[in-house]
Amino acid sequence: MLRNPLLIAVAAAAALLATACGNVASSGSSDSAPPPGITKDQITIGATLPLTGTAAVSGQGLQAGIKIAVDELNSRGGINGRKVNAIILDDGFTPDRVVTNVRRLVSQEKVYAIVAPAGSQGLPGTWQFLAQNKTPMWGPISPADPKQSEVYLLSATRASQDQVAIDYFAKKGAKRLGVIRQDNDLGVSAKLALDTQMPKHPDMQVVANETTQTGSTEVSSAVNNVMAQKPDAVLLAEDNTSSALILKQLRAQGFTGPVFADQGAAGTGGPSTVKPAGAAAEGFLGGMQSDTVSTDNPAVEHWRSLAQKYQGDQGTSGFSLQTYSYVMAFAELVKRMGDDVSYANFTRTAEGLASNPIKLGSIPDIQCGPLPTGHTCARQAGIAKYTGGKWVVEQPFMAPEGSGT
Repeated sequence: MLRNPLLIAVAAAAALLATACGNVASSGSSDSAPPPGITKDQITIGATLPLTGTAAVSGQGLQAGIKIAVDELNSRGGINGRKVNAIILDDGFTPDRVVTNVRRLVSQEKVYAIVAPAGSQGLPGTWQFLAQNKTPMWGPISPADPKQSEVYLLSATRASQDQVAIDYFAKKGAKRLGVIRQDNDLGVSAKLALDTQMPKHPDMQVVANETTQTGSTEVSSAVNNVMAQKPDAVLLAEDNTSSALILKQLRAQGFTGPVFADQGAAGTGGPSTVKPAGAAAEGFLGGMQSDTVSTDNPAVEHWRSLAQKYQGDQGTSGFSLQTYSYVMAFAELVKRMGDDVSYANFTRTAEGLASNPIKLGSIPDIQCGPLPTGHTCARQAGIAKYTGGKWVVEQPFMAPEGSGT
């Protein structure tokens, strides 16, 4: 039989084109493509933390919690038979390094998910990049909820903690509130809390609202301006270092009223803020996103037994319990996903937690639901007080007044 060379060439070219298109579909970024960072025997996660810089104490505690959780999971055989590999990068508490680290973790390290990161001032700069890559971010706290499929907030935001504190001040009869906040997302969260919660307490007014620079230890001007207005209570939206300095200066000027900072700034349950503050820390109030205070909580005692063996000063800090809990919650979520580890199933399973929450005991139940509001997975916060050299529960977990939760 005679063969037409032109027809043969055309057919061959068509076959090559079809093969090429098939390869693109199977290895590209489509929903059917297998996600990066996960094999039959390993799952790789990543985090960016302030291991150096002004927030290094908290960052080292956050790192400890991740490592403690990963070690425990791997000692049990991992997650569904997959050992956990955690890549943790230092951002020095610098926003642009937070963004750079997230990009590196996704693009170069090929992680499956960003788990328990910190960096409230930098993380929002990664939202679009995460969406483009469909990479889940499981566990940030501080930034406002972007209402984005890839981002899950696992504990009370800074704003929610501040709202609970404002309610507490009002119940204690405070009429004049002083505020000192940094010029970053910590300060933005405090403003959101004030805008939302103060109208619910018409008998209380903000008499001073001072701003400090991120990374600066110059807080005297802000403290002086607040004290000049004779507040009944003071709300801080600062890092650990600044919070300790402000406490010392407030007490030195004779202020004896309540002073509150969220769990990150207060280092609730640990020494990161109260130790440098010294005697000025007596009566200091810290937000609770995790139960770092109780001594009769089995879940917390289990973590504590592991944390006491950790080689590092921050192993038993509240930051450690926080990230430990978030990694263990991530493990439970992936376990529930079964054999389907696609990002689509990650979203489905996570959004199903509204009806079947993850209950760890160390943090409020994780009850993520569908967008637009369901990825703020917990709204309750507690308050602890530092008194007599130890933290004690001042107010159990509860939602802000009027939140409907």
